[in-house]
Amino acid sequence: MAQPQSGAEPQAALPSLGLMALVVGLSVANPFYAQALLPAVERAFAVPPGTVLLGPMATQLGMALGFLFLLPLGDIRERRRLLILLALGMALACLAVVLAPSFPVVLGSWFLLGVVALIPSLLPPFLTAFVPPAQHGRMLGIVLSGQFSGILLSRSVSGVAAQLWGWRSIYGLSALAMVAVALLFHSRLPTLAPVETRSYWRLLASQVQLWRQHPRLRRSCLTQALLFGSFMALWSAVALHLAAPPWRFGPALIGSFGLVGLASILAAPAIGRLVDRLGPDRIVAAGVACAGLGVLVLGLRPTSLVGLALGLMAVDLGVQGSFVANQARIYALDPAARSRMSGQLFLTAYLGAALCSAVIAMHWSSWQWPGTCGFALVLAAIALVLERTTWWPPTRRG
Repeated sequence: MAQPQSGAEPQAALPSLGLMALVVGLSVANPFYAQALLPAVERAFAVPPGTVLLGPMATQLGMALGFLFLLPLGDIRERRRLLILLALGMALACLAVVLAPSFPVVLGSWFLLGVVALIPSLLPPFLTAFVPPAQHGRMLGIVLSGQFSGILLSRSVSGVAAQLWGWRSIYGLSALAMVAVALLFHSRLPTLAPVETRSYWRLLASQVQLWRQHPRLRRSCLTQALLFGSFMALWSAVALHLAAPPWRFGPALIGSFGLVGLASILAAPAIGRLVDRLGPDRIVAAGVACAGLGVLVLGLRPTSLVGLALGLMAVDLGVQGSFVANQARIYALDPAARSRMSGQLFLTAYLGAALCSAVIAMHWSSWQWPGTCGFALVLAAIALVLERTTWWPPTRRG
C-alpha cells in the first residue's frame, strides 16, 4: 500500500485491505441484524402488525443523525481514536439490545446503535490518505465489498443465531466482536492528523457551503438516497413477505436470502476497477439501471423464489455499484472535506432509507409486497432521471 499522502505516520503499515473489509462488514452488520429478526421480535413483544417495521426506521434515523453531527469530527479529530470510540459505542449499544425488557427500549437501543454505526463511513476516507488517487476506485471496491457483505449476510447470520439461541443472541456476539475491532484499531492503525483547524460548529456550517458548491455532490447524494431507500424498503419488507403464506419461513430461511448478495459482493472489486477505468459517472448510471431492472423482476414474479432471488441480486448489484462510484465521485472533489462529504452521502442515503421504511411501515397492511415493489420502482425511475446527464459519454465535470 502507498505511503500516506498527508498527516499520517509514514513508518506505520496499514492492515491489509481484506482485513479492513472484514472490519467494515462486522461494523455495518450491526444495524441490519434486525431485518431477519422482525417477525421474531413482533411475536416476542406482541406488537401490532407492521409496528415492528419502526425498528429499521429508528436505526436508520439514528444513522442519519450520526452522519450529520458525528462524522464531521473525522476532519478535525485524530481519526484512529475516533474509530476506537465508535467501535466501543457499538459494543455498548448491542449490549443494550440484549438487556432490553420491552419493545420501546429495543427501539431506543436500535436508534443508539445507528447513531454510532459510523465506522463504514469513516474508514474509507481514512484509507484514501494512504492510497494514490488512481487506485481509489480499487480500494473502495474492496473495502465496500465488506460493507455490502455485512449488510446482506447479516440477515443470514442473525437468522441462524435466532433459530439456535434466540433473537437477542446475535447482539451479544456482536458486542464481543466490536470490542475485538476496537483492540485491532488500537494496535494496528496509524494515527492520522486532522485536515481541518476550524471549530466543530463552523465545520458543521461548512457542509451547507459544500452542498451549494458541488453539483456532483448533490446529484450523488440524491441518487444514492433514492436507490438505498428502495433497497432498504425491499429488504425490510421481504422478511414479512416470506413469513406470510404460502411460505411461512422461519428466521433462518428468511436470513438465507441474504446469500443472494454474494454476487454483488464478489463483483465489488471489479466494479472498483471499472470506476478507475471508465469513470464514476457511467458506473452510477449502470447501477441505477440494474437496480431498476431488479425491482421490476421482483414486482412481476412475487410468488417465485427464483424471481425473488434474481431480483434481489440485481438490486444489490446496482445499489453497491452506485455506492462505490458515488464515493469515488465525491472524494475527487475536495480531499480536505472527504469526511464531511462522505457524511452527506451517507446522511442522505440513510435518511432516504428511514423515510422509505416509515412509508412501508404505514402502508404495509394495504400495499403488501406488490405495493412495496411499485414504490421501489418509482424511486429507481426518479434516480434514473436524475442521472440523465450521465447516460451518454463524455460527461461534463462539475
